[in-house]
Amino acid sequence: LEEDYLCWYDVSIGERTQHPDFVIVHPSRGLLVLEVKDWKSSTMLNVDKQHAQILTPQGIKNVLNPIEQARQYMFAITNKLERDPQLTWSDGKWMGKLIFPYGHGLVLTNISRKQFDDANFAEVVPEHLVICQDEMTESVDPELFQKRLWAMFPVKFDRRLSLPQIDRIRWHMFPEIRLTQQQDMFS
Repeated sequence: LEEDYLCWYDVSIGERTQHPDFVIVHPSRGLLVLEVKDWKSSTMLNVDKQHAQILTPQGIKNVLNPIEQARQYMFAITNKLERDPQLTWSDGKWMGKLIFPYGHGLVLTNISRKQFDDANFAEVVPEHLVICQDEMTESVDPELFQKRLWAMFPVKFDRRLSLPQIDRIRWHMFPEIRLTQQQDMFS
């Protein structure tokens, strides 16, 4: 990705302190949440639109469908950001909604696009929301990779996030409290 992308890994968000694998922000694209799974076709026993049953070394495990997991993380982030008037529309039909697009997706590090297609995973995970193992190698054209990422956005906006708006997003993702040296908290 180019230098104007912000990419955060495993950041804590929301009241339930959820941890999406990656949150990516781009000034002209918006915010994207990616969930990464190292699952293999052979370990995926059953997948529906809400849940997945996978085989682990500890046995069979029932988990949330990772695309649904990414969607929930996305909404935890957007709900938090929508509380900031500097990041929302101040009037019109979008009043109170974010001024930038957002989306979510799934990265399958051990499943090729052919395996994805052969297993009919598109029945439960829309194929445009998935990047497969063979679509993110160094040999893949960076522009094609980025097109895959941005296909995960349901809408596109024509406006670009300003640096102060990006800083607001960053602050919400990583809030900090600064204590001045003059305060003596222990006296």
